[in-house]
Amino acid sequence: MMQSLSGRLASLVSLPALVLAALPSFADELIMKDGSRLLGKVVKQQDGILEFETGYAGVIKVKWDQVSELHADKPVQLMLDNEELREATDIKRSEDATVVTAITDDSTASIEPGTIAYINPEPWRYGEGYKFSGLLNVALVYQRGNTVSNENDLDGNLGLRWKDDRITAYGQFEKDSNFGETTAQNWQATGKYDHFQTEKFYYGASVGFEHDEFADLQLRSKIGPHLGYQFFETPVLNLGADVGVMYVDENFIAADDKKYGAFSWNVDFDWFIIPDRIQLYHRDNGLLSTEDVGDLSINSWTGFRFPLYAGIVASVETEVDYDGGSPPGTDKVDTTYRAKLGYQW
Repeated sequence: MMQSLSGRLASLVSLPALVLAALPSFADELIMKDGSRLLGKVVKQQDGILEFETGYAGVIKVKWDQVSELHADKPVQLMLDNEELREATDIKRSEDATVVTAITDDSTASIEPGTIAYINPEPWRYGEGYKFSGLLNVALVYQRGNTVSNENDLDGNLGLRWKDDRITAYGQFEKDSNFGETTAQNWQATGKYDHFQTEKFYYGASVGFEHDEFADLQLRSKIGPHLGYQFFETPVLNLGADVGVMYVDENFIAADDKKYGAFSWNVDFDWFIIPDRIQLYHRDNGLLSTEDVGDLSINSWTGFRFPLYAGIVASVETEVDYDGGSPPGTDKVDTTYRAKLGYQW
């Protein structure tokens, strides 16, 4: 009887230990400047935001400048603003926030505040591998009854990012019909290569193709070099702009074909107004002929993007296209409003 009772007690005592052993290990500790403590696991820190995984609230985000101490069960990787890599198990800030102390292998080194650019950075940032990203959208509208119309819009972008290089590609297709008659049919595709000479300054080349049947444009081809500056490149805010020169070849369906040189520009901007909830974006590119200042073409997209779940996003946008060199009898301005659903990675 006593042996049976002791066996049951042993089982009851060992049960919580087994349950705890089965749970994820959250052994890192954050001590905030206000004295509060958080237990969890350091995910990463970039752009002043530390992602910290907890067992009760998932991944939470805290401001890095509000952290007083970080104690890690296993070493975390630090990337300084001079691209130097270090490992640390403890990071401590002085009360006046002028010195950060990292303890690695029982040795202590003091570094100036603000020099830790990343904690656990993505490998591409220090020259290993690459980052692949993309977004694909679809907007389909079918109306039946008094109005019989179909609208089919597809667009997307792809990006490859290395430490010093970037490749981006954009594509868009639109075909609309009303009572079986096509009312809009156009597409465009562009590709860019950028090499970062410094963290912000880059140079490269771009190529583009465009077709718009109802603007009499059979095919516009353009290619040329550019110089640019990446003002911001973060998960919250991105802004890059470049200018260049292009060789342009325009083939029209009815009008005379044209070939000319042009100045070009490109702007790419997005900003999470509410982090992970509402993103404002704007992208535009333009060409200005070196032979005729009235021959100006601009394509621009402005809208709001709403992340929904597991990479699915909804968007509303306005596209405005202006073609000052369009043939007589065609509209110079074309405006399109869209509601889209897409997938982002």
